[in-house]
Amino acid sequence: MHPTTAQTTRLLPRQTRMIDASAGMRLRVVSGRFWLTQPNAAQDLFLGPGASIDLLQDWILIGADAGPCPSEDAPPCYSEYLLTPLVEPVPRRGWSLAAWRALRRWVRQAAAATRNAWPSAFAK
Repeated sequence: MHPTTAQTTRLLPRQTRMIDASAGMRLRVVSGRFWLTQPNAAQDLFLGPGASIDLLQDWILIGADAGPCPSEDAPPCYSEYLLTPLVEPVPRRGWSLAAWRALRRWVRQAAAATRNAWPSAFAK
């Protein structure tokens, strides 16, 4: 299995996204500033570049903080964050792989039984 590089998410000032992280995600701020609203939390969080937080629930709202307006000749400003799973996903083997292995084992056993019976059939 080849490791994949996670893609960052960019938000323009005042743009928001909903994050579903019930499986566990780590959010790391790459650039800009974000505010984070979590269900059942008393306060919002403000995160700057380099900050990270572990998320363990759904319905988390993240928004890019409105910064100062860039000059006209400057590139558009945006905030950027990276989400990574807290645990590596375990590859699930499908039922088809298990069925294929069982069928292959059955064919091998049948072939071995036929090979063992073949010489005794002609010995008479």
